[in-house]
Amino acid sequence: MHKWFTAAALALLGAVAIAQSDISAFVGTWNGSWEGGGTGRFDLTIEKGADGQPAGGVSVGTDQGDYTAKFKELSFDGQNMKARYEFPLDAQADVVVAGTFNGGNAEGTWSLVAKGGDQSFAGGGWKVAKK
Repeated sequence: MHKWFTAAALALLGAVAIAQSDISAFVGTWNGSWEGGGTGRFDLTIEKGADGQPAGGVSVGTDQGDYTAKFKELSFDGQNMKARYEFPLDAQADVVVAGTFNGGNAEGTWSLVAKGGDQSFAGGGWKVAKK
């Protein structure tokens, strides 16, 4: 029983180490653009937080003014990213971002949703390249 527990614990630690090292491929600054009801600059920053989990935010250029925001949710499943941040131009809205990373490029979708909700009332796409 002790050998089984030790082997299971080592396998779990190995899986955690692999998952955390996978995040490293996405760490950095990514510059690009967004579209959908307009166009503008879309810069994405991904870092490994103090707790080892992914963190970061966006810097976005719009016709209504530029803004920056920190992710309040950010996760990766392989090369697929899901993120959420509070929309600085409307206190009642969040932006949900989803995308896929492929080497030095990534692209995906964004959706403007009611704060805490999931139903999109505006959206579009984005593309970035690693700086």
